[in-house]
Amino acid sequence: GNTKLRRDTPAGAFYVYGKQKNRTLRGPDYESFVKYWMPVYRGVGIHDASWRGKFGGSIYTYDGSHGCINLPTKKAAELYDMVQVGTPVLIYHSGAESE
Repeated sequence: GNTKLRRDTPAGAFYVYGKQKNRTLRGPDYESFVKYWMPVYRGVGIHDASWRGKFGGSIYTYDGSHGCINLPTKKAAELYDMVQVGTPVLIYHSGAESE
């Protein structure tokens, strides 16, 4: 999540509580179509982000999501096929920013 805008991704032990393909995610200031959606905590989940040209590093600090974990579409498809509802998800913040 975009830490600059206080939209940090929540840290903790969660689980995948649903799986959906071809869903439009909506919030007060966005509407984004995703091919692979795996929610893990309230409205936060793991999904593809076809609108991004770059992933990882410190991008989240200035151009991050609303808290979700964004993946390239190919990686999101691979993960979607591997996980099941109930799969544990551990989200950890190292505090380190690297490119």
